[in-house]
Amino acid sequence: MIGRPTITAAQETALLRRTGTRQLVKFCLVGAGSTVIDKGTLWLLLYRIMPRTPWWISATISFCLAVTNGFVWNRRWTFRARGHASLRAQYSMFLFTNLVGLLLNLGITKVFLIFFTGQLRHIGGNPKVIKILVASLSAVPCVMLWNFAASKYWTFRPRPFDSQSAGPG
Repeated sequence: MIGRPTITAAQETALLRRTGTRQLVKFCLVGAGSTVIDKGTLWLLLYRIMPRTPWWISATISFCLAVTNGFVWNRRWTFRARGHASLRAQYSMFLFTNLVGLLLNLGITKVFLIFFTGQLRHIGGNPKVIKILVASLSAVPCVMLWNFAASKYWTFRPRPFDSQSAGPG
């Protein structure tokens, strides 16, 4: 097609060799696994275990399980950041950035629920589980961008050598 830019195999290979590109792909794979944990747990909590509990409490519980999974895999595989800071410091930073991500997710989920149901408040119970799950999944791309940037440039970035953090992470 005339006027349409194409990417050559060499350009594609060069793009995949970039550290940031590889990290983003790995981050997305880890995030996909964490999303399955998050949404699967959310479904179990809403549908089977705690159906009368407000949706946002179930979402917070499922989020905590997924964050721990994401931390382990991103620290070991995506960013290979075991020596960059102590385990405790990195987990605290990762948890903080993901709490911001949770607030973003809950807020965006609420906006989608308002759009899907036409209701600002859901008095007398939660919306249908499928609407909650779709609304929550709709928030994932925006939250993923925030989480990746915060992880790459803050949580897992290499730190200058510090004699206090030289111990095993």
